[in-house]
Amino acid sequence: MMRAAESFEKQWMDDHLDLLHYAKQIGDTAWQQEIVRTLEDAKRRIEQAKLEIRTEALWRQFDAINTKVVELYRQLRETGNAYIAAKITEEVWQLKVRRVEIGRQLNAALQKT
Repeated sequence: MMRAAESFEKQWMDDHLDLLHYAKQIGDTAWQQEIVRTLEDAKRRIEQAKLEIRTEALWRQFDAINTKVVELYRQLRETGNAYIAAKITEEVWQLKVRRVEIGRQLNAALQKT
């Protein structure tokens, strides 16, 4: 996740510097000033974008866990084997614990926005 954020930050800066260079080439001073203001606010904008990327990743994990839990409950209903049912129940419990952890992370991320 950290590499993706660093990559995003580098790409964002590169893109905006390229735009600034192009604005200078075509002599568009208003656009240049707008890009400079954007770059001055880069840290806040980048942090906001990284937070959004992280939040989206957490939601994907949350949804994947929910999908897996539903599938495990289906398996639990269909199994007649007590040993398998115990294993499935344990896996469901672990997934629910992980889902709570992700929920806390999501809550913290949403409070930052």
